[in-house]
Amino acid sequence: MAQVTIFIEFSTDPDKASSLLNSLKPETDSIRSKRSKASIENSGGKVSVKLEADDITAARAAANTVIRLLNVSMATMEVLENV
Repeated sequence: MAQVTIFIEFSTDPDKASSLLNSLKPETDSIRSKRSKASIENSGGKVSVKLEADDITAARAAANTVIRLLNVSMATMEVLENV
């Protein structure tokens, strides 16, 4: 079986990046399973997510989860900015 690694990186406002890290860190820590794990870091507004999985199916599932969490977090921050 091949090991799969996926990197998701994007830049945003440093305050938003910090908020994303704080909201997603507990979630990415809970993704750890027998077949996959995730980590998230923030470096001056650059958010980096690293996914590691034992197979492509586990990688896809982990990537889908992280992408959904990022979308929900960013949409929530946008709503809060407009309140």
